[in-house]
Amino acid sequence: MSAPLTGELADYGRLWKEGFAVALDEINAAGGVDGKQVRLEWEDSQSDPKQSTAIAQKFVADNDIIAELGDFSSNASIAASPIYTAGKLVQFGFTNSNPDFTLKGSKYQWSTSLTQDFFQDWNAKTVRKYAKRVAVVYQETDWGKSAYGFFTDAAAKDGLDIVSSAAFQPDGTDFRPILIQARDAHPDAVVHIGYGPDGALVANQLRAVGFDGPFFGGQNVPEFTQSAAKSAEGDIISGAFVADDPSPAVQKFVAAFEKKWDGEVPGDFSVYAYDALTTIVQAARTGGATREGVLKGLTESTTFPSIQWGEFSFDTQTRRPDSPSLKELILKDGSFVLNE
Repeated sequence: MSAPLTGELADYGRLWKEGFAVALDEINAAGGVDGKQVRLEWEDSQSDPKQSTAIAQKFVADNDIIAELGDFSSNASIAASPIYTAGKLVQFGFTNSNPDFTLKGSKYQWSTSLTQDFFQDWNAKTVRKYAKRVAVVYQETDWGKSAYGFFTDAAAKDGLDIVSSAAFQPDGTDFRPILIQARDAHPDAVVHIGYGPDGALVANQLRAVGFDGPFFGGQNVPEFTQSAAKSAEGDIISGAFVADDPSPAVQKFVAAFEKKWDGEVPGDFSVYAYDALTTIVQAARTGGATREGVLKGLTESTTFPSIQWGEFSFDTQTRRPDSPSLKELILKDGSFVLNE
């Protein structure tokens, strides 16, 4: 497991740990793989490409490791991909939304994450249902600039006018100058392309500078839903999971999660981790508990169980979920629920 356990992105590592722990309990209670218990070996990358490549070398050299999960950012994962490929070790970047992670990788790169072009096409179409003119603020990172590029392409196609745009540093604390610029462009709505923590700051400061129109952005993580509950009320995002989904599989997972984590309600990133580990374990059970067996199991299994999708198959070309669908989630009273 190559993950941000310290640094600015450490809360995502914490959410992953919670989801993995619930999956491990179920997997090992059911006999593990071939009667052997499954264990995760953790290394802290801070989602830094320099660290993720060093971790990749360590993992490839350890013959007990049969698959790698992570890293958080596409950049950190892509930097390490050649090392995993050379070591014939499956690299499962389950939050890597950059299409290049699998398209420019090898047969060893897999992901249950949808790509940013898919997300931003959905995002623009959804925003267009509620607004015609928008201001956009986005992270000044490779990920943020790429996502914004996909959003602008989709906006042009869908008749959504971007009347103001500005980038921000994700570790910043005062976004008011660019939010005043957004406010003064008189948009119908403001769109945020970023993470949960910076999304909360943007939403709160947007209200502080006097914009009272719709806000689209943030993430389904506690750092957003708790910190921006009032400012972002009515916020709509994409999602494949909500805790109040009546599906028996979802409710079983939610109950197990809340029991293990003292009533905490699971969010997206814990679900991503849970699904990733259960997918890798099914592959090992199918193909064998070796590096070659994991690859064989991913390639030859026709379907995988999933909290996000109910059940899914991999597209053989992209090595990502085939024909996925997203739901509209709306923030109400500090929680995202289905927008019905």
